[in-house]
Amino acid sequence: MAMVQFYYRKKERRTDMIANGTLFKNLRRDRHLTLTEIASDQISIAAISKFERGLADMTFQRFEYLLGRINVSLEEFLFLRAWHNGEIGQTAMSAYRFNSQIDAAFINRMKQLANLTKQVQPQAVIDQLQTEIDQYLRPPVTRKKRFMALGIQFYQMIIQVNRSESSKDAAARSLSQTLAQVEKIAQPFVSYVYSIENWGYFELLFFLLLHTAIPNATKHQLLPIAVKRSAQYQSFSPIQGLRYDLLFGLFSDFINARQLAWAKETLTLIDQVLKAEHDLTHANRLLFCRGWYTLVAGDEDEGVKTCRQAISIEHILNQPRAAQHYTEILANVRHFRDVPDQGAYFL
Repeated sequence: MAMVQFYYRKKERRTDMIANGTLFKNLRRDRHLTLTEIASDQISIAAISKFERGLADMTFQRFEYLLGRINVSLEEFLFLRAWHNGEIGQTAMSAYRFNSQIDAAFINRMKQLANLTKQVQPQAVIDQLQTEIDQYLRPPVTRKKRFMALGIQFYQMIIQVNRSESSKDAAARSLSQTLAQVEKIAQPFVSYVYSIENWGYFELLFFLLLHTAIPNATKHQLLPIAVKRSAQYQSFSPIQGLRYDLLFGLFSDFINARQLAWAKETLTLIDQVLKAEHDLTHANRLLFCRGWYTLVAGDEDEGVKTCRQAISIEHILNQPRAAQHYTEILANVRHFRDVPDQGAYFL
């Protein structure tokens, strides 16, 4: 049996290691949260203040609860502490692959609601969504619950619009008019992220969930901000995946609106991020979107050819679901190429 060889060199004790309280204070201030806002009957202002100043410690359970008050997971905190202390490289993939802040139930609910928009739903569905919204907004309302309510409200409005347009008396309404109705929903989130110095999982997740409801001009401004302010997380797997999903999602927003310059900028940015992170996972996704762009920009034959290359690669990699997904998108893009106001496919 081959033996694994390794060498150990005792590390010198560093004096510039960031303290837990200091890092927590920085994260709290980045999110413009006061001690009063995060204190509760479970943890007092005085206890938090002493912890931030390094005058007192706290139990693991209380600290995990406190992190939840600023919408940062324990895994994110540990990753950032290691990153600040030089224990993690800028681009190398780290061992931090789990994130307890991921709310699988809520994300699945968003996917369910997205599927509901494909068909006209009864009024009972709309009423049920209002019940869910009211539950999230029941005091005390946290920032997370408020944004979760916005996510439900976004799909509720789309479902309501679909139902209204299905009636015989409804006047014809274009896609742009429909989207204009939902843009106001995301305004509280937009105001929040403009003020945040460092974006983590929380900010990227809700940008991803709400991006379709945000005006394209605003998204174009936020795009480089999101990439820059989340750069420190680029080797934290849960957030790395969110960054790519967001970038491709914004590309689809721009290309559907025929804002070709912004769509091209986004593809260039994705390419730069891929090269900087040495990531091949999303390279074929980028290839397909380049074909999508070329098709919409005017060269249908070349665009279709590039898209089909990406589809073929998925087949070669034994990924039939991804290949089928790309095939459906391509059919949709070709169908609505000359009538973009009548339909679109959002990533």
